[in-house]
Amino acid sequence: MTGAVLAKRLRAVAICALWVGALASAAPTTAAAAAVAGVPTTIVQQPRPFGYVLGDILIQRILLQAAGRDFDPAALPPSERAGLWFTRRSSKTEIAADGRRWLVIDYQLVNAPQTLMTVNLPSVTLKSKSGGKPDGDALVVPEWPVSIAPLTPREAFAKGGLQELRPDHPAPTLPTTALRRQVAAWSIATGATLAIWLGWWLVRYFRAAANQPFARALREIRRSGDGSTGAWVAMHRAFDRTAGRAVHLNTLPVLFQQAPHFEPQRSAIEQFFAESNRRFFEVAPDAGATHTVLSPVSLCTTLRRIEKQHER
Repeated sequence: MTGAVLAKRLRAVAICALWVGALASAAPTTAAAAAVAGVPTTIVQQPRPFGYVLGDILIQRILLQAAGRDFDPAALPPSERAGLWFTRRSSKTEIAADGRRWLVIDYQLVNAPQTLMTVNLPSVTLKSKSGGKPDGDALVVPEWPVSIAPLTPREAFAKGGLQELRPDHPAPTLPTTALRRQVAAWSIATGATLAIWLGWWLVRYFRAAANQPFARALREIRRSGDGSTGAWVAMHRAFDRTAGRAVHLNTLPVLFQQAPHFEPQRSAIEQFFAESNRRFFEVAPDAGATHTVLSPVSLCTTLRRIEKQHER
């Protein structure tokens, strides 16, 4: 074999070695080996290291083996916030088709950066349930860097009408013409109803004041005077109109039958008729007799108040 041929073969072997090394370093393998001083090698299938945004799920798989033996963790990583960027959603063990046990941890990205940046999945340390040798009592998974991107750029186009913020739209105006017409119509109807009611009440009040017996009598007494003959006559006329017939001391039961609401004033009414008999029909009154002086206006005011309470 000549030197030239030997050199060509050595060059070919070197090129093949370089290609094998490059392929080995660039291959998208899912198994990662992490060697830590005093801690056995941990095989981890890491999530892809790029292309994540807010809300994405990252799954990390850890082979539960240490020094060629099955590894039984004392406790699984808890579901909790794991740093600023991630939250650990769940941790569970799975058995692959080849019978090996894997710890599967789900992470979720819970923050959005303002620019493209690199963050790290948190490291995980698993302690053995049984303990034992120093080289087999823990598995350590180092941090794993991934790139995360914002949902939208901070500024899309800072020119013209494409600024970062736009002014608020004015509040839309609602058509109110129909509503205003309805409010006006109902207001007019309400005002008319109140006016009618007030007019009815005034008519009823003045009609009662004009036609009720003791209302008329009270006006006549105030015009003629309390102790005058006209005051006593006005009271008699009021009693007659109330009973619907001429009333005197002996026919008072008819009055109380027609107007039972005057029953509480029976004694005062009887006193009025007794005093009226003495006033108009005694020819020679007894000079030594004493009589109670009755005020027609006081009695008429009381009877008018009762009459008003029982108006129909």
